[in-house]
Amino acid sequence: MNSSLDLDPIAADALRDVFASRFERQLVPVSLDEIPEAPGDAPWLISTVNLEGSQARGSVHLQVSESLMDLLNKSLGDCSNDPSERESELVDLSGELCNMVAGRMGAALAAAGHLFTLSTPTVHRGPALGKGADADKWSSDTGWTCVGGTLTLKIRIQ
Repeated sequence: MNSSLDLDPIAADALRDVFASRFERQLVPVSLDEIPEAPGDAPWLISTVNLEGSQARGSVHLQVSESLMDLLNKSLGDCSNDPSERESELVDLSGELCNMVAGRMGAALAAAGHLFTLSTPTVHRGPALGKGADADKWSSDTGWTCVGGTLTLKIRIQ
């Protein structure tokens, strides 16, 4: 397995492609130091897709501020006014976004000779994820803004 794979451009291309094709939105990269641990009073929506390969395993974590997720959800059309249905819409969209990003990353990694199977996404609300462990073979941590909201993409492969 290639020990010098640079995940940053793969991750950035996957995320930009999803936002451009799905929402017609451009992302602006920002330093992770510029992104608050808790965006406003709302927690993050954190989606995870696990990657399983014969030689490595990892995960894709997409953290999106709830305000940004709400704007993205509204851009898709009719949204529920019921708070519990709205919450379900945001969770579903968050998981689907992570799944699309992980799928594009999986295709790019396969083109580089690294095959992974993707898990079903999981989503939870909470504080921002911490920095990655030094034991990761490959990792990528990127921060972004879009229409006034923030998001981070964290990839870990061991």
